[in-house]
Amino acid sequence: MERNTTVCIVDDDEAVRDSMRILVESYGYQVHDYPSASAFLAEGGPGGADCLVLDLHMPEMDGLELVGELHRRSVRTPTIMVTGRKDDFLAQRARKAEVLALLYKPVAAGELIGWIERALEQGPAAG
Repeated sequence: MERNTTVCIVDDDEAVRDSMRILVESYGYQVHDYPSASAFLAEGGPGGADCLVLDLHMPEMDGLELVGELHRRSVRTPTIMVTGRKDDFLAQRARKAEVLALLYKPVAAGELIGWIERALEQGPAAG
């Protein structure tokens, strides 16, 4: 089933990024994926994205820094953050940054798709 929605995935781990892209595409979503926050911003950023899936820990600019940059640009695309490290302080920072969910790798397929669907139902937050 083809859906008229776009999910952007930003993760510096190519294998993780590819597996998430394949999974999300298998549910009929259009996917754009990027190896870094700077590549995402350089290629137009969230233009047309309905949901963002961001890795928390990336070189140069991490996921929370990317969310902060998007907020400075008045972009409030629903965002899901993924990380391989459990850290209560980071979870608090993610909530303050209006991240919809913080998921821990490896993320179960149903969990990721469920949160993407919630993000798409929510739509852009008021900015």
